[in-house]
Amino acid sequence: MKKNYGIVIAVCLVILYVAIRSFTVDVTHDEAYSFYNVKHFWYVEALCTANTHWLNSVAIKIALLFGSESNWAIRWFSTFSAIVFFTVCYFFIRSLNNIYHKLFACTLLLFNLYVLDYFGLARGYASGLMFEGMALLLFIQSLRQQHRRLAFLALLSAGLSAIGNYSFVYFFIAFSVVYFFCFHFKKGFSCFRSLAFYIDATLCLGVLGFIVRAWIFIIRCSMDLGAGTDSIKEVCMSFINGLVYFKFIYSGTASTIITCLLLGLIIITCFYGIFKFKKHKIDIYFFCSLMLSIILFILAVNFFCLKIVLPYERSALFMFPLVCICIIYFVSEAFHFPGRNIVLIVYSVTSLFIFSRKATLTYTLDFAPQENIHKVFNYIDSIGATNIGMGWQTYGVYRNYYQMTDKFKYHFKGLPLQDADSITGFNYLLLTPPYSLTMFDIRKLNFTAIKVFPKTNSVLVKVDNK
Repeated sequence: MKKNYGIVIAVCLVILYVAIRSFTVDVTHDEAYSFYNVKHFWYVEALCTANTHWLNSVAIKIALLFGSESNWAIRWFSTFSAIVFFTVCYFFIRSLNNIYHKLFACTLLLFNLYVLDYFGLARGYASGLMFEGMALLLFIQSLRQQHRRLAFLALLSAGLSAIGNYSFVYFFIAFSVVYFFCFHFKKGFSCFRSLAFYIDATLCLGVLGFIVRAWIFIIRCSMDLGAGTDSIKEVCMSFINGLVYFKFIYSGTASTIITCLLLGLIIITCFYGIFKFKKHKIDIYFFCSLMLSIILFILAVNFFCLKIVLPYERSALFMFPLVCICIIYFVSEAFHFPGRNIVLIVYSVTSLFIFSRKATLTYTLDFAPQENIHKVFNYIDSIGATNIGMGWQTYGVYRNYYQMTDKFKYHFKGLPLQDADSITGFNYLLLTPPYSLTMFDIRKLNFTAIKVFPKTNSVLVKVDNK
């Protein structure tokens, strides 16, 4: 146990970081919409968007039933998910033999600021990662112990990850394929005479049926299926941006090189994990490689044959545990050269340096323009403003969260600039970069900058007639 004190401290630190952020980071646009759908529930509106993450919505409802609407209260389930997920990570990291591999695994699994962002938000990505981690841990333990109940709990956890966030359905499908092969199809046709087979099949079909039905409803209603891209480069760049916690703009050549290197690394790690199993004999590496390969195959078929967009940024978080496990074991088993430990130390120290420099208690990378938005609203309220025009994401937080609460409402009336025919009805504008008003006729208006909010470069502008 003494040798693992460092891992325990690292796990406790990231859990503390996530817990503090649940108090200090303002409610974001997507959280606000989930809050609105729960507080002002209408089943059609809730079902019409992929923004509804069902387990997260249930957690928000529980918070409301206890009379709490604060940011930390509606995020309680994500904080709980972080505790469980990083506890699972502890057991995985502890199983590694080499101290340098443990250090590398710690920095890769625990200190990814982009992943930590979503453990501090009331979104379904946190619960999806938690249940994915539980599914992998229970699956491996059930194989090693030949424990039927653990196996079923593993499948149930995988199903809950997909219900928690629809993007995790890729993981659920891959997991189910591997699961059924290991526990049923290896037995041949005799599996069809087993009650356990039909219990597992019912669970899988139930989860898939629920998700497919939800997708059909969303497609017919709004086509709001969530974040996706038709660029493979953008998918790979989002991984790199998340790793360094900064949204770079890459040149065409740089993005091509990074894409090839990243895809090559993932494919090689999967190939080694599957086809060199007799050499490395690490069951979790083999099965994670198999699942990741199935996911990549499904994504390729969807993209090239069915023209379905690829998940990226937060919608690709379901690949995070699998990719990390595969890379960690690939480095452990395939990298045998002088100076390997030095390379691992350099990477780990670099990752910790990025964490120490970029860690923040006030914003998330994907929703940086909403940093300290409550302070902006407080100031607007304090000067007696009445009609405020603002961007749609800022308006989303104002309308869907603050104005829906019982305790945190503001007196001023905010409206989205994108929906306005003119701005003559506003006495103030809250502008965020790039400050564009080209869609309006402003020739008869005067604008006076009242206050600049330096965290986001937002500007409060007073509007007067000439």
